[in-house]
Amino acid sequence: MSDLCKILIVDDEYLLRQGLKHLVDWNKEGFEIIGEASNGMEALDFIEKHKPHILISDIVMPVMDGVDLAKIVKTKYPEIQIVILSGYSDFNYVKDTFKLGVNDYVLKPKLNPQELILLLKNTASNIPNYIMPTSENRSNLNINNILTKLTSGFYPDFNEKILEDTFPLDSFFLIGDNIKKINNINSMSLLSLRSILSKAANKCLKDVIYYEVEAESNLFTLIINLKVKNYSVVLEKINLMLLEISKDIPEIFFVVSKLFNSLYKLEDIYINNFKPLLGYKFYFKGKNLITYEQLPKNSSKEKFDFKYYSDQIYILNINKALNYLKEYICQSIVSCSINEFELKTLFENALYNIINILDELNFNMEEMNNSKLEYFQRIDETKSSDELLNLLDIITKETSYLLNNEESKLNDHMVNKIMEYISNHYDEQLSLKQVANKFHFNYYYLSSYFSSHNAEGFSEYLNKVRLEKAVELLGNEKIPVSEVSFMVGYSDHSYFCKVFKKIKKLTPSKFRRNILDGKRG
Repeated sequence: MSDLCKILIVDDEYLLRQGLKHLVDWNKEGFEIIGEASNGMEALDFIEKHKPHILISDIVMPVMDGVDLAKIVKTKYPEIQIVILSGYSDFNYVKDTFKLGVNDYVLKPKLNPQELILLLKNTASNIPNYIMPTSENRSNLNINNILTKLTSGFYPDFNEKILEDTFPLDSFFLIGDNIKKINNINSMSLLSLRSILSKAANKCLKDVIYYEVEAESNLFTLIINLKVKNYSVVLEKINLMLLEISKDIPEIFFVVSKLFNSLYKLEDIYINNFKPLLGYKFYFKGKNLITYEQLPKNSSKEKFDFKYYSDQIYILNINKALNYLKEYICQSIVSCSINEFELKTLFENALYNIINILDELNFNMEEMNNSKLEYFQRIDETKSSDELLNLLDIITKETSYLLNNEESKLNDHMVNKIMEYISNHYDEQLSLKQVANKFHFNYYYLSSYFSSHNAEGFSEYLNKVRLEKAVELLGNEKIPVSEVSFMVGYSDHSYFCKVFKKIKKLTPSKFRRNILDGKRG
């Protein structure tokens, strides 16, 4: 545990909070910024868990302002000291907080690093049973602070010889876990978890140069300094450490970044290598350590073809769509080509597509819609790739069960939709390609699909519809025969006459005369 004086910053202005965090070298002065909050309510939640020594708090904030925050803190946590941040116009509020026991105030427009440090040191002297750390017991804390800043891409002024003396060997790697995801530890706090991990590291890595990198509260991260030739030896020590930790935390899982040779590469390794590795625990059920070298190295990975997948659903090849999804997920698991979050998101989007497209095609999707959130939650809660595949099989069976009972209705429905479209658009320059695009069919597939579910092929059916309409129009002698052909979708009058005679055994003109003679007779 750090013996620095712990500070919580409470202000609704993000830029001001960031400015305060980097205003001075807090660790060097004996302080540690342990958190930030944007209002009094957030601050109370943080205080309950982390017990800061000092609050630096704004006055005017949404949800809960600084006055109400000070009132509650001084009632529940009288040992916590409070320094108020204010503008000139807020001074009446500041006077009220002094009645509650606030220690001091700082005007925002007059923020001065030296004066703020002096004020905070005076404030810290009021903390019961607490002594500010001296420069002798702050050396390790100073290194931790430098590492944290390097991880975030912030390069403070520091004596590089300190780092050279602290890390004298030629290589580094990061190792750790997302401890927030260890959720089978009954109500164990992150601080308790950190304590177990730190003690195990202290015991098993005592001959190894390492420091904790405190960049994010949900991650436990160590930086290891070593000679490359000793890499396997250090990994053996880490395995012993994990064996020690697993007695209390069976779910522990560490990842090891690739080796790097400069602390100035720390930000890149941390963001682009170490943190992404944490997403691959999903693929290594039963293991508690994986290294960057153990992941399959793929030069490229084909993206999931959502267009092909959606097209299969539109033409009601649901099993083909789901088989394609399963094949893609299986390949992704074998190759470790995408991380856990990306894989689960893909699965959820694919499931969402099925429900939406079938709903768009006017099928009753109430049951699946009602189960949608439950499905998504079950996907999110899977702990390994095996669990995810099992869940995919379950959802596939449930989906197939819902649709198989209506298989003939599904086919009839699609054909009916196409026939309805033809009936409404017969007078346009309609083509098989246009209809295929409209209904997300492959051009050649639509031709065979339509024929297999209808007595006529596409062209025959379109001509049938057009000629039935032409017969109606020919009964009106005021409409010229040549115009009738254009009104029912034929751009070539001679072709219309040819088709008409083939089906009706008469030319359009002769057919009209017969109709009119019948009416006169």
